[in-house]
Amino acid sequence: MRVLHLPLNIASQASVTVRALRAIGVEARGLVVSSHVIQSADGLEVIQITTGNRLRRLTDSLRQLPHVFAAIRWADVIHWHYGTTALPKGLDLLWATRLHKPGLVEFWGSDIRIPAVEAADNPYYGRPGPDYEYQQAETLAHSRASQARFARAGARCLVSCKSLLPYIQPDLFPDVYFVRQRVWLPDFRPQPPDPERKRPVLVHSPSAPVAKGTAAVMAAVERLQRKYDFEFRLLRNVPRHRALEIVAEADIFLDQFVLGGYGLAALEAMALGKPVVCYVKPSMVAQYPPDLPVVNASQEKLADILEGLLQNGNLRHELGVRGRAYVEKYHDALHAARQLQEIYEEILEPKTENRRPFG
Repeated sequence: MRVLHLPLNIASQASVTVRALRAIGVEARGLVVSSHVIQSADGLEVIQITTGNRLRRLTDSLRQLPHVFAAIRWADVIHWHYGTTALPKGLDLLWATRLHKPGLVEFWGSDIRIPAVEAADNPYYGRPGPDYEYQQAETLAHSRASQARFARAGARCLVSCKSLLPYIQPDLFPDVYFVRQRVWLPDFRPQPPDPERKRPVLVHSPSAPVAKGTAAVMAAVERLQRKYDFEFRLLRNVPRHRALEIVAEADIFLDQFVLGGYGLAALEAMALGKPVVCYVKPSMVAQYPPDLPVVNASQEKLADILEGLLQNGNLRHELGVRGRAYVEKYHDALHAARQLQEIYEEILEPKTENRRPFG
């Protein structure tokens, strides 16, 4: 079976998935447009297509078009990431459709998030204001258009977090596959915090500061620094290998405090054996496994919760150990690769009676 991953490497997930699929014997490759400094591009071929200047984008696309078309022809199944396409006007999706290539589209968040739905379920979502990084992308019209584009092409739908389910349009995708976010565990050597450390290190690495609630983090840190001796490291646009080195030295990792669920940065921190503090919105608490070790903190309670962790080195160590075990149990990329292999096989030979429900 040949599987092609297109066109974005959201949170390194295309890279991790390709590596895991190869490890279980699936012939997989990834072709992605550019690659951010904070992502891993292992196992991927990165192509450069300018997104700003229209003329440059057209020129780049025409140059890459034969290569993208050849990759699609090579594949048995196309795994699309982020509800978008590599080429303008969706030429790559149109080509895949013309060749009758089965497709699986994996939505990741801002590509389909619907503001009215999220605001009704999340007290922080409506607060960030005009600087919110995903504001232009997150509209009902954009969400529905992204989904309709792939539904018309006959693609099946996949999500990695149940928080995305309310945004899926049932008339377009009556069935939804679920495979959790993936972590390539061999890349992460667990290093739980030393409970005797006198000056703890706190790390926050926001890819989008407004969406991640960095202002709330800074307010809590400033308040606590008046009373406690600790080091705080704020990571912005740090190369991935260096960021992971810094997280490996942390005693506490601060994830996000707006969108209401943990992300890949939190999972990688847990894989390194670090306790994670994150805001989990009420509707998601019961959706996660009961042994979730993430410390749930609202923006208002963040300083108080961090104070408790600063005072208790044994608790930090215990949470770090539990975090690694949680990632091994629920987010191992090899386990997810086997689930994906089953899905690919199913959409290659669709049998309605064998279609597995979400869950």
